[in-house]
Amino acid sequence: MATSTWLDRAIGFLNPHAALRRDRARLARDLLARHFEGAATSRRTQGWYRTTTDANAAIGPSLSKLRDAARDLVRNNPYAESALSTIVDHAVGWGIVAATPHKAWQAWTESTDIDADGRHDFLGLQKLVMRTVVESGECLVRRRMRYLTDGFALPLQLQVLEPDFLDMNRDKASLPNGGKIVQGVEFDPLGKRAAYWLYHSHPGSTISILSTTFSGSSSRIPAEDVLHIYQPGRPGQVRGPSWFAPVLLRFKDFDEFEDATLMKQKIAACLAVLTSDTDGSAPPLGTADDTDAPGIDSLEPGMIMNIPPGRDIKVVEPPTAGDYKDFSKTTLRAIATGLGVSYEDLTGDYENLPFSAARMSRLRHQARVDDWRWRLLVPQFLNPVWAWAMQSAAILGLPVVETTTWTAPPLPMIEPDKEGLAIQRNIRTGITTLSEAIRERGYNREQFLDELQADFQELTRRGLVLDCDPRLMTQAGQAMNVMWLTDAANPGASAARKASADRAVATVLAEVEQTPSTPASAGGARGFAELIRETEPEVAARWLRLMFGGSL
Repeated sequence: MATSTWLDRAIGFLNPHAALRRDRARLARDLLARHFEGAATSRRTQGWYRTTTDANAAIGPSLSKLRDAARDLVRNNPYAESALSTIVDHAVGWGIVAATPHKAWQAWTESTDIDADGRHDFLGLQKLVMRTVVESGECLVRRRMRYLTDGFALPLQLQVLEPDFLDMNRDKASLPNGGKIVQGVEFDPLGKRAAYWLYHSHPGSTISILSTTFSGSSSRIPAEDVLHIYQPGRPGQVRGPSWFAPVLLRFKDFDEFEDATLMKQKIAACLAVLTSDTDGSAPPLGTADDTDAPGIDSLEPGMIMNIPPGRDIKVVEPPTAGDYKDFSKTTLRAIATGLGVSYEDLTGDYENLPFSAARMSRLRHQARVDDWRWRLLVPQFLNPVWAWAMQSAAILGLPVVETTTWTAPPLPMIEPDKEGLAIQRNIRTGITTLSEAIRERGYNREQFLDELQADFQELTRRGLVLDCDPRLMTQAGQAMNVMWLTDAANPGASAARKASADRAVATVLAEVEQTPSTPASAGGARGFAELIRETEPEVAARWLRLMFGGSL
């Protein structure tokens, strides 16, 4: 608290209550200054760019510069390309698929007919969209309806567009209907997206630059025909900046450092000499009088030369780049953190990485991957495409399924043996269902079970028993009753065994019905007999006598 002045003392003498209020106000001001140092204006906060703008005002002027810089990095920097590929590979993998038997959907998504450019199937489009979102910050997908005569499984194609197609010059605070346009995105009076203003061609394409007819005008495309995929970081954020934005300067500094280090190493690898005239009698180096040292101005590795009298040669030894490794690791770790990937995935450097650290890194990365999949790709891209597809299916009179379940590929296991046993334990204890475990491994449940059923049926037909078959082997590796397997492999023996079982069961049932002391009804015995009829005859009879036989 500041020392009181003569004015404070005078006020305190004349009006103690007023003096107390002044002291309280001064104390409150001092406390605020101490608790919010970041809000103060001081030497430490000089150069801190702080604004009160909304997300769109802060992002809008920088969008194009950020994505252009990011694209340049990806083209020319191996670590930037590695980071981009890592994010896309982990988020999409071999593709997020719909767990549905809808035949038209499967035929449409498995064909390149889904792509307006005819280059990708649906899984390829997922990678293209995700790559564009990471590099450019956002991606547009436009619905293109096609004629029934085009012969597609569904009369629909998807056109993937870069965010450059959005007309940034379309900005209006108020429209006649009460809506507005923010950076090329039109909103209705209720704040719902109504349309997108798109250029007819990429404004940076060669055709657009050289064309004399390109006017730079844009057209209004209804919002129901466009998907705008990006990751908002603030409420009300309309556009998405490149994911490389937090690390662009670090990448630039690292590039410059690498260039300087490389130049230093090149200089250090060269042999440089300085000559001096020790007694003043030697002729100038390289002159006609200097016949004892021809070619002294051109040195070669391993060369042995005669030094003329009066000459002294000193070798220049430039310093080596000893701090390169530490600096590069620190910088690349910061870059990896800013992009949401691990240092090891970014650099491919797994040297001296303990298992516990690798597992913790993978768990943290899994949370990021889940966010990219279930809060970005699925709600903004996959679900809307499914809705478009079902609308097209309705046009063709095909079955319509309102919603579907998406199955994403798993990340590679760090320790497959332990993680596989954990999955098995969770299924056996009921914590995880078999269907859930199948989906978590990235497989279509119906397709997986169909293949499993076909495999088991074929093994049964051939009379083969494998220890991977839980119907035949216990977890401890012990064989269970496989009489039914023998029956499947030998139908004749099966018929004979069933006839014998029927006779044995009938005999025991007759005994039950004729025994007055039987504690259970004959109807209950018959019901139980049906449950155990497929077992061996001796076993069936033994169970019947045990359960219902009384004195039998």
